[in-house]
Amino acid sequence: MIDGQGIPGARLRAATGPAARDGRGPPPSRDGVRVLLRGRRDAARRPPAAGPEVAGKPEYFRRATCASFQMDGVPLTPEEFDGAMSRLKAARACRTRGALRARNHVAILVRIETMLRRGQALQAAEVVRWYTSIACGLSAGGIAAGALGRLDRVVTAVNSPRLRFWPAVQEVAALHVGLLDDPFVPGFNGILARLLLRFHMGRCGLPPVVFDPEADPPRVTSVSKLEPRLLELIAQGYDGNGQT
Repeated sequence: MIDGQGIPGARLRAATGPAARDGRGPPPSRDGVRVLLRGRRDAARRPPAAGPEVAGKPEYFRRATCASFQMDGVPLTPEEFDGAMSRLKAARACRTRGALRARNHVAILVRIETMLRRGQALQAAEVVRWYTSIACGLSAGGIAAGALGRLDRVVTAVNSPRLRFWPAVQEVAALHVGLLDDPFVPGFNGILARLLLRFHMGRCGLPPVVFDPEADPPRVTSVSKLEPRLLELIAQGYDGNGQT
């Protein structure tokens, strides 16, 4: 559940408080953190990619979209994704609802990367637009008034992230698991939570990650399992072998 501050309270306190290690796995080794921080510095020195695909490559948008949809049980074929990306008028006219969702998801990812590059803060109203854009009129219902207040508080937390590497990973993992446990919306919960995860990680200076839709679903519902998985994916991102 999300507490009165709008952050998954018990998990976030366990992740960042004095008793951070109680009942959980050990923090990464000092050498392991040092390697990741070195990768972070090396990545920061690289020149930005040219063009609008500021996350690195169009392949990232494809992988992130297809994996996220698959994790929520929303079918998306490669043909639908290719059709969604087509700029031909005929292709636009023949888009399926799945292809439209894919196109909107990619547009959100591009928007997120642009906001991160410009240092823009996230607004709760923008998250609501993400939800309605992905739902494409087939959502199970609107966002309740009480959920909007919680969303405001979560967005505030995302906009004010921890910048030290390990506390940042802990906070990201705790917030993500909390959002899956106590979602804002009646449908497309995981997709929306993963978009927020990307923005949160970007505000922490961390690279984008793409979950494995077959292996990762059990990991993303547990902070103690998600933290080491995020470290793996972050390391892959810094090596250039993962998400970008």
